[in-house]
Amino acid sequence: MDPLDFIAFPIRLSSSRNEADLRSAVSRAYYGAFHVARKFLGDCGLRFSAKEMYGAEVHQKVRYCLSQSGNTDALLVSQNLRLLRSQRNEADYNLDSATFRSPATVIGIVRGAPVIVDAIQRWQADPGFAEMRAKIRAYARDVLRIAVDEA
Repeated sequence: MDPLDFIAFPIRLSSSRNEADLRSAVSRAYYGAFHVARKFLGDCGLRFSAKEMYGAEVHQKVRYCLSQSGNTDALLVSQNLRLLRSQRNEADYNLDSATFRSPATVIGIVRGAPVIVDAIQRWQADPGFAEMRAKIRAYARDVLRIAVDEA
């Protein structure tokens, strides 16, 4: 499945007046952005084990790799992913929260996902991508102990 499909769906869903739809829009927006970021790291040669792939730690590891890439834009993406995940957690687990009753509020949250995706897609065309990729690979291998493909 193309993770970008998770980005278009929540944008459509966020115009609903149904609170369950609005909460689901936030959740899908986060997962769309997260999967694009994880795929980017896979394209950089990182190989998450099955255990890592399905555990809660992978969400942090993806953000840590981005934040240690030496790219200011990637640091912002990491921070935005953290915020979007926090909003996703609130939408999924705090059923008393009134935040997700307003389509306007949810639209504002959901619009963060395409911004994250756009930034990630620009990096591979950036002249500094090779250096960024090398820093991500070194950090993942040496600090996080994530398997990394040979160059």
